Amino acid sequence: MPFEMERASGEALLTLEASQAMQRFRAEIRAPEDEDPVPPQVANVARSRWIPGRVIAIDGSTITTQLRLGAPGADASLLKVSVLLIDLKELSALPPDEIPSPSLFRDMEQVETLDAVLPGANVVRKGLINDTPSAFFRESVHDLLTSRIDKSWETLGETLAAITYGHDTSRTRCPVEECEERLTPGKGAYPCHCHRAQTIFESDSLRFVERFNPTGSNGEAHGEVRHLLEVLALFNILRFFAAEPDRLVHLRDNVFILDGPLAMFGHAAWLTPYLRKELARMNDLCRSSGFDIALFGFEKSGQFVNHFEMIDFDEEEGPRKVFSAGTVITPDADYINRRITLRPKGAKVHGDITYFGRKVLYKTRSGDHAVITTAMVDGASQDFTRNDSGCYPRLGDCLNVLDELSTYLYRDGFMPLIRAHAHAAIPIQRGSDILRKTFIDTSRPPKVSEGPASSRAGSFGKP
Repeated sequence: MPFEMERASGEALLTLEASQAMQRFRAEIRAPEDEDPVPPQVANVARSRWIPGRVIAIDGSTITTQLRLGAPGADASLLKVSVLLIDLKELSALPPDEIPSPSLFRDMEQVETLDAVLPGANVVRKGLINDTPSAFFRESVHDLLTSRIDKSWETLGETLAAITYGHDTSRTRCPVEECEERLTPGKGAYPCHCHRAQTIFESDSLRFVERFNPTGSNGEAHGEVRHLLEVLALFNILRFFAAEPDRLVHLRDNVFILDGPLAMFGHAAWLTPYLRKELARMNDLCRSSGFDIALFGFEKSGQFVNHFEMIDFDEEEGPRKVFSAGTVITPDADYINRRITLRPKGAKVHGDITYFGRKVLYKTRSGDHAVITTAMVDGASQDFTRNDSGCYPRLGDCLNVLDELSTYLYRDGFMPLIRAHAHAAIPIQRGSDILRKTFIDTSRPPKVSEGPASSRAGSFGKP
């Protein structure tokens, strides 16, 4: 291990590259193109001039900071999740090829922000003699799930319970070692008979505490909690509209966007089949009214983003010179396994236990790269061996949104997520019924008043 601020010298790096071990290593590895390369699977997607009435984008962030408590390594993470609603009616007044300005988006947006602090290593509560960092963390997760986006609608915890109702909880027991008490779904929180774990929380089934480190870094554990909140916020809003027929119609002209892939990783990955089932249930309701849900996740980094960059590189012309603007690539399981994740033929399909969305690589009208996951809303989209048009309902409409809301502010920039991320750093203690006011009360215009950015943000309400 190096000392603080110590770095390997250039001489050491050159020695590593020239070493016999590195030469042997390079001789043993192969690239995906070395054996029977599979060409990118370009799709012909039907397009229209449809543009949504509103975009709902969800993004979050966590920032970890050291605490001066006298305990070594004590830290905590500030967690923020924002739900941004952008009314796009004003875009219709723009010339067809003009990129919207950030100021225009600020005039069209309304946002709610949840902010909370997650305890980390060596942090306990006052007044609890037997408190531990793990117990503090567990209860903090439970408290977060009591948040509401709309005061008249269910909490995030109630959304979780509704989606997973009846799931097998045999593996979820009291976190105290040697205690065999099992979780009782629907009770929220209750005392354990062992008297050592003061309370069992229904959120313990998410198993985040298994990644929690009471004496070290907890960035990964806190990141898993943040991503769960982003996904639950998304499903909470979708369930709000699907709950009543007169609200369901509002889903037709709206697009929902999640920062990152439509997937659940880590200890909460067991939620994936329940998320797929809930998406299919809500989409069946929408199809009875003649449309599908428009939902996708947007990825900024990772294997698929890197792969897109590699295959769009021409040896003579340079980067992004292979595919023309408007190209859509819809990789199936075989392509992903052989060209991206390097799994052997017949191996388990990438994403089969973690994704509730399908990968799409798109070169936008402006030449940017966009890697998205479109929602799995039926049996066709859940079949990874297929990549025909039936697997991607509303794909053409999602691509329209990518074209219309791209921005030159950042490479491959996408304005809704840029604005959502900006608001994820604004904490204001205010609850509201944002969903009902914005979508149901048509007498109340969605445009926000002028003023400082913080006046347009709020925290999710508490029950």
